[in-house]
Amino acid sequence: MSSPKKIAVTLEVTNDAEAQELTNAWEEIVTGKRLVRAEALEHRVEAVMERARVALQIIETAIRQNPTTGQAGRLVRFLAGLYNGYDYPFDLTDLRALDTELANACLDYLNYDRLGKAEIHKHLSGGDRELQEWIERYGIEPRKPQN
Repeated sequence: MSSPKKIAVTLEVTNDAEAQELTNAWEEIVTGKRLVRAEALEHRVEAVMERARVALQIIETAIRQNPTTGQAGRLVRFLAGLYNGYDYPFDLTDLRALDTELANACLDYLNYDRLGKAEIHKHLSGGDRELQEWIERYGIEPRKPQN
């Protein structure tokens, strides 16, 4: 029987949070309790998805209940940008003009959207049809091709 081999590793981290993350990861490797970490990550994704669902309801309600406000137009431009960012670029400084609840709703949905689970029109209660109607109603034109 051969004796166990020792391995020495030196890692450098830049802050306490990274040090704690590295310590936690090492403990999981040594103890074999990786499922706890995977379950925690899955729980975080579920929480992101739930916040996004609520956020999208807030956004849709604001557009439907206050269709003539500047906020509604900004929200539709935000949704159009999520739908097709190349054709409908969205200026993030427009979030500053939204009230806090609406700006936070946009950020919560954007946090979900980065996961790439499904396109925005799949989550809208009115689907692609309503999004296209909103884009047309608010006069949002696709970007012109560059020559």
